[in-house]
Amino acid sequence: MSREPTPFTAIRNPNMASKINRRRFAQILGAGLLAVPTIARSQGTSPSFKGQTLVVASWQNYGADDAGTLKQFEQLTGATVKNVYFTSEDDLLVMLRQGGIGKIDVVLPNLEYVQPAAVESLLQPIDTSRIKAWDTLEPRFRNDPSIRQDGKVYAVPWVQGATSLAVNPDVHPTPTSWSVLWDPANKGKVAFFDDPSTAVMTAALYLGEDPQNPDLEKVRAALLALKANVKLFWSSGDDWNKAYTTGEITMGNLWSGLAGTLRANGHQVNFILPDDGTVVWGDTWAIVKNAPHLDLAYAWVNYLTSKEYFVEWITKPGPNQELAVPVNIAAIDALPKSAADSLLAGPLIEYKGKVALQTGIPPKQLKKWTQMWEEVKAS
Repeated sequence: MSREPTPFTAIRNPNMASKINRRRFAQILGAGLLAVPTIARSQGTSPSFKGQTLVVASWQNYGADDAGTLKQFEQLTGATVKNVYFTSEDDLLVMLRQGGIGKIDVVLPNLEYVQPAAVESLLQPIDTSRIKAWDTLEPRFRNDPSIRQDGKVYAVPWVQGATSLAVNPDVHPTPTSWSVLWDPANKGKVAFFDDPSTAVMTAALYLGEDPQNPDLEKVRAALLALKANVKLFWSSGDDWNKAYTTGEITMGNLWSGLAGTLRANGHQVNFILPDDGTVVWGDTWAIVKNAPHLDLAYAWVNYLTSKEYFVEWITKPGPNQELAVPVNIAAIDALPKSAADSLLAGPLIEYKGKVALQTGIPPKQLKKWTQMWEEVKAS
């Protein structure tokens, strides 16, 4: 069967990628796990965490700060949530190193950053027996070595997505390859995600190199060539959206969820999984070392990984929220077909092209990639 690059026209999406909305359910069990809120109410159970404040570090407009989510979680637990935001994965690590330990409870690291954080003792091991959805998480994520260190689990996979090719179809009729970003005709039209592993892997796919272990000098040369076309190195969805909707840029690499958000808001954008391959990511929830509210942290993780949460979040997204494909298989199965299609869940999971999975990158290698990427941008 021939593979045409797939233009997606659905309502959402990730990288991450898309994410965010509200959920309602869950009863508080003594250990901080959640079940169904109506059960707690019918039994007259009082919230177990009244007066506590959970500090959550996440991306802005990515679920953790959704108004409906916060309201429901407060109703279920009696606790409030304080969000602190990072603008890059490296920024998250800095946040933890510089005063976050003992103050922040839960964080949302990408798969590739779990091990570096665990090696630095920034996170604490997860007791998977306390994670209610653990057995329904997609095996390739649940069993991924990147969430483990010294035989212990340090993160719970949450959502997945692609950082793939997005174009304005009125300007660029269905390209089939990453090479369109390098085309001299598109100088000043490109937005490119400011993330070292995404940059290296995307360039490697364009070159036909192994995205997990490419020739870095070839990648450096390719990224330097790409830079001539780049109008914007973006780090937040808001950056990309503003540049795209005003016509400042007409193409780039983009989180699948953001592509869906744009379409949901009436903007024309084609999201394509190129013939060369695509970059796939996963985001996780992790508990910070010496978290001040450990049981409440487990309650939060259970809440945001549950089937009920995802169905509510994806079918009734809040404004400015990005959505992503759940790692919880039961959640995907429970979604209406229209919602699953809008998430690009089917195309992403069934994609037969080369996948550059952002996971398992050794810390030393990631450090080299990061240094090279910073040098390219500064040149």
